Amino acid sequence: MRFTDLLGRSERSELSQMEAAEILGISERTFRRWRDRHREAGEAGLADRRLTPSLRRAPAAEIERMLGLYRDIYRGFTVKHFHEHLGKRHNLPGDNYPERSASIRMSGWRAGGGRA
Repeated sequence: MRFTDLLGRSERSELSQMEAAEILGISERTFRRWRDRHREAGEAGLADRRLTPSLRRAPAAEIERMLGLYRDIYRGFTVKHFHEHLGKRHNLPGDNYPERSASIRMSGWRAGGGRA
């Protein structure tokens, strides 16, 4: 069933919010959040917001510069030590998580420690 159909039934007291949430396979709290977003913005409020870019995302030029430094100068450094040097020597923020993610992907590191 669609959320809007279940919301209507819930508002007409045909279903409780808990029952409507259970039908959708979500928590009651998530149902209430969706209800509030629907009231504020209509159907657009229910759009998947995970697809929008992060507001914290570093500019592409900055990421390219950082990846170039890693390739040319800091190859073999751990990600932690590389990011310490970014802040000290190159005026790049060493704690920017999108940059850290990009450097981890590029360096070949994998979860569980060690190089790939």
